[in-house]
Amino acid sequence: MIVTLAGHVDHGKTSLVRALTGVDTDRLEQEKQRGLTIDLGFAYVKDDNPSGTLGFVDVPGHHKFIHNMVAGVASHQYALLVIAADDGPMPQSREHLDILRLIGVERGVIALTKIDRVDADRLKQCELEITNLVAGSFLENAAIVPTSVEQPESIQRLLEHLHAQTTADQAQAADGAFRLAVDRTFLVKGAGLVVTGTVHCGSVSEDDTLYHFPSGKAIRVRGVRAQDQKVTAAHTGDRCALNLTGIDLDEVTRGDWVTAEPSPAYREVTGELTVLENFPRPIKHWTPVHVYHATSHTTGRIALLSDQRLGPGEAGLVDLLCDTPLPVHHGDQLVIRDQSLDVTLGGLRVVHASKDQTQRRRNEQRRDLLEQLDSDNHAETLRKLLQQGSVDPEHFRQVRHLSPDDMANLVETADALKVQGLLVNRAYWGNLAKQAFTQVKQHQTENPSSPGLRENQITGIPDTLKQTLLNALVQAKQLKNTAGLFQLPEHTAELPETLAKSWRRLQPALDQPQAPSTGDLAKQWSTPQQQIEADLKELSKRGYVTHIANHRFYLPTQLESLSKQVLALAEDKPFNVRKFRDRTGIGRNVAIEILEYFDRRGFTRRQGNERIVLKQTI
Repeated sequence: MIVTLAGHVDHGKTSLVRALTGVDTDRLEQEKQRGLTIDLGFAYVKDDNPSGTLGFVDVPGHHKFIHNMVAGVASHQYALLVIAADDGPMPQSREHLDILRLIGVERGVIALTKIDRVDADRLKQCELEITNLVAGSFLENAAIVPTSVEQPESIQRLLEHLHAQTTADQAQAADGAFRLAVDRTFLVKGAGLVVTGTVHCGSVSEDDTLYHFPSGKAIRVRGVRAQDQKVTAAHTGDRCALNLTGIDLDEVTRGDWVTAEPSPAYREVTGELTVLENFPRPIKHWTPVHVYHATSHTTGRIALLSDQRLGPGEAGLVDLLCDTPLPVHHGDQLVIRDQSLDVTLGGLRVVHASKDQTQRRRNEQRRDLLEQLDSDNHAETLRKLLQQGSVDPEHFRQVRHLSPDDMANLVETADALKVQGLLVNRAYWGNLAKQAFTQVKQHQTENPSSPGLRENQITGIPDTLKQTLLNALVQAKQLKNTAGLFQLPEHTAELPETLAKSWRRLQPALDQPQAPSTGDLAKQWSTPQQQIEADLKELSKRGYVTHIANHRFYLPTQLESLSKQVLALAEDKPFNVRKFRDRTGIGRNVAIEILEYFDRRGFTRRQGNERIVLKQTI
């Protein structure tokens, strides 16, 4: 069991750990000189069974080092709140208690230290002050154990109490993929890089492949220690040390993560912000804050989702815009401190996270959606999201910290269409299809001479779904696609008589693999080139021809035929202009114009002097 100490500066936390374990956790020379804990310290009371070992995390009490204190706390730990009998509860006593609660710590004990320095009356008074301090918190019913480092029997009583809690600690959950927040890194002679931290979720074993955040590097576990003992595996809540290979010491630091799969990071986090009752003022929109996520720290701003401010003791959904991306998941607990006041403002429980915000922040529909996301029931949340339209299942899985198998099971029960990597509500898909069909039909009713609508002219359909939706309508023969124009299957565009006359002359002239330029046609017909180009541009708008280059137009059927030759040419390897020219019999300059048109369409891509095919159709 891991025990995290908390309490005001100079209330005896380090001395208490030394009395319990025999270890001085002040390892830095500056700490020894000043008699002040600055960084995290660690000590253990060993047991033959690692699960019965007591691990102690000694944290700084001074408010200037609150960032180090937060880094030492995790929700699965057991709290040991230290309060000196001569001082009683002090400012950092309350702030540390608040931080423990905000991070999600649920169990603990209170050590009343330095009892040898006070009389019985002061001791009773201090116990009453402590009772008032912890009222309404997770320590409300916790034992208060009087101690003094000068009285070994009092230390023994506290140690017996802690050992008695280790049995209850065995029930820690290990669901989800492995996550460890790094708090220390160092080299061990003969072993290499070692990182230490608290296991926030899952389990890890020797030879496992893990990933480092933020670099994304794949790393391998050479050895595992839990509670300072060699083990075959470490689990949720363990104080863990991993001997790693595949990454160097200068690439890993406190605030990094080691995880079972690559971790996406988010600058924008949405969550329920709980403002502390003793915070002195309401939260304004765009309040600058410090953000603490496990061992990591960044700065950011709070964005309110309505005009109403959050007052002390209130809670509500907000957006948190972070200056450095965080690898958060649904349910993570963040500690928020006010930058200007340098005090803890409150805690934020992550509800959702995104890399890009596309909707207006205070959009009512978005707020309703976020409220639906504020649930630990993954299946119910997915169902509600699908009622809104579509869901990116991979983003949902990552934010919710689900395994691929768990996500696959949710998808199977979701009764949704799978489109372009998205899950789409069937009724929503049907409404979009109806909307697209109606737009094409209305356009052609109002514009009988128009050959149809281009994809970008069909509005109100998400870009991620539009192309697939239109292709589905074409396959179902509800629409047809002619040269990129969508029209009703039975529709035939009516050309003005003068343009129809020009088309009857142009079509046979262009119906060849190497279409003549407008200049060639002008010379051949003794007709002004400007007039020929004007007619061809009008025909291009209607889908009869395709304008591929300056002074050159092609029939869509000829381009389709040439694209098939490109597919055959590039079946096994890249090709160049010469190979395309030789295969088609087209002149070099015209071949270059055609291939550059294919490049612009995203059909091919040039790589040096060669080209590759990117998709199967133009």
